[in-house]
Amino acid sequence: MRILPAVTTVLVLAVAGLGQSAASAAVSASGSATAPTRGATSTDAEPGKLLLMLDASGSMKAKDPSGLTKIEAAKKALTGVVGALPDTAQVGLRVYGATVDGKGKPTPAACADTQLVSPIGPLDKAGLTSSITAIKALGETPIAHSLDEALKDLGATGKRNIVLVSDGEESCVPDPCPSVKKLTAAGVDLQIDTVGFGVNATARAQLQCIADAGRGTYYDAKDAPALTASLSKLSQRALRPFAVSGTPVTAAPTPESAPTLAAGQYTDTFGVGGPARYYRIEREPGSTVRLSVAMRPPRYGDKWYEEVELKVTDTQGSRCTEDLENRLAAEGLLQVMVARVTVSGDGEDPCATGPLIASVTRGKNGVPEAPVEVLVMEEPPVESSDALPAATSAEAFTAPAAGGGSPVVGGGGFSDALTLDPGTYTEIVLPGEQIFYKVRVGHGQRAAFTVDAPAPGLPLPDFRGADAAMFEVTGWNPAREPFNHSSSKPPARSTFWGKAPAVANEFVPEVRYRNREGKALAVAPASIAGYYYFSLGREVERADSTANVPLTVRLRLAVDGEVNGEPAYAGPSPDASIAASASPTSADGTSVTGAADTEPGDDAGDDAGGWLLWVGLGLVAVLGGLGAAYTVVRTRLKGNRTEESRGAVSG
Repeated sequence: MRILPAVTTVLVLAVAGLGQSAASAAVSASGSATAPTRGATSTDAEPGKLLLMLDASGSMKAKDPSGLTKIEAAKKALTGVVGALPDTAQVGLRVYGATVDGKGKPTPAACADTQLVSPIGPLDKAGLTSSITAIKALGETPIAHSLDEALKDLGATGKRNIVLVSDGEESCVPDPCPSVKKLTAAGVDLQIDTVGFGVNATARAQLQCIADAGRGTYYDAKDAPALTASLSKLSQRALRPFAVSGTPVTAAPTPESAPTLAAGQYTDTFGVGGPARYYRIEREPGSTVRLSVAMRPPRYGDKWYEEVELKVTDTQGSRCTEDLENRLAAEGLLQVMVARVTVSGDGEDPCATGPLIASVTRGKNGVPEAPVEVLVMEEPPVESSDALPAATSAEAFTAPAAGGGSPVVGGGGFSDALTLDPGTYTEIVLPGEQIFYKVRVGHGQRAAFTVDAPAPGLPLPDFRGADAAMFEVTGWNPAREPFNHSSSKPPARSTFWGKAPAVANEFVPEVRYRNREGKALAVAPASIAGYYYFSLGREVERADSTANVPLTVRLRLAVDGEVNGEPAYAGPSPDASIAASASPTSADGTSVTGAADTEPGDDAGDDAGGWLLWVGLGLVAVLGGLGAAYTVVRTRLKGNRTEESRGAVSG
């Protein structure tokens, strides 16, 4: 049979936005955990600043279904959140309606009644807890004025996040939404999530509008447990911006000036609507080059369409391959998009033997500027591949159920995906989230990731009518190529209707080098060993949906089989090839910048971000209910001269 030489170079661009992100951690099936660690990086994202905003108007004196007054329930939830946060968290608290009794009338004094009770800075737990305890429900609901003051509290730079809790509508201006729209239209880097605590339809619509205008999400909390869950999860998410890591590099406006990238990980920034920008990838003759572009843009106003285009040519401009990935996200989902191509090294033409030029273009919609993560992998040639095990089939595989599971907090993308051992876990997911996990899978092994929603033993939520929580599990190989097992059972996408629990499953077929001989996405990505990724995504619900609540799922992870059938590479394995980022060089051969020296997201280096897992573990015990799914519309342009003539795998 034909030998498939393979020096696989993988270029990954992760365009990040203000979404959920988490530090990596190794967690055992028994629930023990090691502090999350990250490899040394050149450009970690600036920590987010979080301002909690609490409604202390007179209506918060009313009882909630749990028997507490709304203000008591809110104070209890806030105290729990504060107690679990790290001292270094940049958090503040603003309260409105707490000091002036307008006797039900929006007097000038009542409409100016808003106080920053704890300035944003390193967390003063004792001081903030004392301030929370002293809050009393009294006056009106000046939301618009409080948001104006909140922006001043957060400062003029960095990622700014507001979590607003209210049980009623604005009482001082007709509508606070236009002022928020004005801020975001001006390019202010701000995200506002809102939580409606036992609200009516009018207040719900107003809070939904504020969240939409603030590039955030609205959540409904009908009682104290739901409020606690929403506040805890939103606080975690706001403090975990989607970080990029690696050696800084800047893609060039022309192929001639493109920086040259060696194996490693890099960071860049991409705007929207501009011309293509270029990287040059040096490769050994006979290499197979895999390029992927992963982006996780936040919603930007009413611009709900996103696309990224990746094209690869030889140095003379002859087309090798291309791919277009787009997303229709009218609901404001924050899921990762991955465009990817494969260029085989089998053959004699320039696409197989010479350097490559990769161009990246982002569409006209979306956030004006977004950070990018670039990953370059190399897989050395393999001799006598016909002696290795033949390609396997895509036989469905599910993880066994065993116990209730240990609570975990997953990551927001590939680089900070939570490292898990095989076992059983629980995770809380809000509508609109996508959470990432990773597990190491070797040649001769297979893996499965199975989600039960809700987790066994929990009371079923009371969904109304056709309300439902839709969720989806997606899997990627170490090169971030996705699997497609759309016809497998259980399915990768499943819906919980509030009655019988739903099950979603994704799996990695037995990893074999020769799986690359097929083109099917069901098997071909399982051709290299290393970290495989699974994500759990949940679709955003309508503001008035009874399914618009946090839900808890059980995660089951299995890795089956013994390592065997490993190829004899003529150099470092592809998993090892990304352990260091060589400094990129400019067109004139000069060094662009220094290099990162560890694999992205691997468990080496310091314990930065280690507090995050402990926050999750501390909060999960009091959080209630999950589900997951997101909607992605993809367009793939995969037919290309390189793959058709040489049989390269692109999926």
